[in-house]
Amino acid sequence: MTFEGKRPWCIAHRGARDEAPENTRTAFTRALRYPIDGIELDVQMSADGRCVIYHDATLRRVGGGSRRVADLTAAQLAALDWGRWFHPDFAGEGPLTLDETLAAFGPRTRLLIEIKSSPAERRSGHSDRLTRAVVACLAALPANVPADHIHVLSFDQQVLHLARRLAPSWRYVLNLPERDPGQVMAWPTTALEGLWAVDGRIATWTPALVAWARARGLRLFTYTCNGPRQVAKALRLGLDGILSDRPRWLTAHVKA
Repeated sequence: MTFEGKRPWCIAHRGARDEAPENTRTAFTRALRYPIDGIELDVQMSADGRCVIYHDATLRRVGGGSRRVADLTAAQLAALDWGRWFHPDFAGEGPLTLDETLAAFGPRTRLLIEIKSSPAERRSGHSDRLTRAVVACLAALPANVPADHIHVLSFDQQVLHLARRLAPSWRYVLNLPERDPGQVMAWPTTALEGLWAVDGRIATWTPALVAWARARGLRLFTYTCNGPRQVAKALRLGLDGILSDRPRWLTAHVKA
């Protein structure tokens, strides 16, 4: 049974990633063709402090070589082609900023906004600056975006703690450590303060981990479920949200 006793949310992982270049306007627009319950997306910060929607550690996928989003200004990022790598039909696709995403898609569906952070970025202070920039964007949320459409995710506990201290009204979701997700069961209660949900890779969810999260009043999400066996496990464990690269397939499979 899910947290609310209903079917789980169907979340488009980086948009309709199987149909269009991930984390782009086209991927998000295509995802909304289907009866999804939300879109998961990734946020990084440009050299001039703009919050840009992108996942990878480098810009190699979009023709930027080994440079990172943080190495280029928003104008330089806009000069790259963010769609051709997926298929020539998407040539000329530009980057999305978080502001644009909130305005265009926030009124229409839930947004699960993952703040990217690495150990090196934490040490340099970049993660802190990015978190503050995301909070600033959310503080200017358009009036037509429901507050419960906003969910902030990260693998980095420090990111979530800072964001929640600055803006306690949003829903915060911890992405469980991928190498050893079970370690969270030994964490002190203070480490989980203010969390609304936890999100883990489908292969790592166990009945014990589910029971631990439920006992703490947390919702349970999982990624990335692209086939029937993965979804069957999520349903069997009663998880509350399922992220998939295939939103058309997932919604048809779960909501049939």
